[in-house]
Amino acid sequence: MNGRLRVLVIIGSVILVLIVAAIWIPHNMVSRVAHDEVSAVNGLRELTSLETRYATEHPSKGFTCDLALLKTEVPSNRDPTHDGFLFSDAFEGYKFSLTGCEADAEGVVVRYKATAVPVSPGKTGVRAFCTDQTGELRFGVSESPETCRPL
Repeated sequence: MNGRLRVLVIIGSVILVLIVAAIWIPHNMVSRVAHDEVSAVNGLRELTSLETRYATEHPSKGFTCDLALLKTEVPSNRDPTHDGFLFSDAFEGYKFSLTGCEADAEGVVVRYKATAVPVSPGKTGVRAFCTDQTGELRFGVSESPETCRPL
């Protein structure tokens, strides 16, 4: 009888651990993905702000597709880790890029596209995010910025 009780306690303990793991692991994965996606959206908002400032301060150039030029636009009194997406290939699980710069007849860049794509789809993010000179934030299904839709 004592042996059966031990087996039941061990089985009960294993079942309890499995139940806790089944609840805890997906919750933490979802929390991480959500955190990374919020960081991506915030990064794109900041990129929009930096692009607008850059275009205002450089009226003969307009917008830029060079993140390095926007780095110099980051105010010095801010924490540089806040703008980490400008200083690294990947930040908070997302890769940021600027593309699609189009100039008008005078050579002033009037259009651009900013994207944030998950580095490890499904782990660091599920959706891609993008914006352009309008500042409207959009998301792409299947981690693709090519399918961006309004948020």
